[in-house]
Amino acid sequence: MGTYNIRHEVGIKASPKAVYEALTEVKKLAGWWTSDTRGEGSKVGGMLEFWFGDFCQQFEVVELQPGKLVRWKATREETIEEWAGTEVSFALSADENQCWVQFGHTGWREETESFAHCSTKWAVFMLSLKDLLETGKGHPAPEDVQINHD
Repeated sequence: MGTYNIRHEVGIKASPKAVYEALTEVKKLAGWWTSDTRGEGSKVGGMLEFWFGDFCQQFEVVELQPGKLVRWKATREETIEEWAGTEVSFALSADENQCWVQFGHTGWREETESFAHCSTKWAVFMLSLKDLLETGKGHPAPEDVQINHD
């Protein structure tokens, strides 16, 4: 049985160093994903907590290559059921115009409604990351673009 993967790509007018910092420093993570971000994102083995109201999504930092790669693994203790054991990665590369972010949320066991919802929301948050680095202001939850009317 295979797995399902979410993939996105965005070009950001920023250095790989600046993008890497936005993916590893808690204060900067809070500037584009969720404003209530806690933990340690700048060392392998660190734990990150992303709070959405009363719900916390927790990740372990599993790989860091400064200016090149950030990988997290969703823990099984505090997670959306479909996310348990999945991995989130940000691979960075640059050309003369921008830093390319190759985003992946991999290892989904099935393609559910949650999978489709998360794919769209990850796109929203990748654009929030882009805005944070290019304009100085991201759109983290709860101020993010809403994709439905729940």
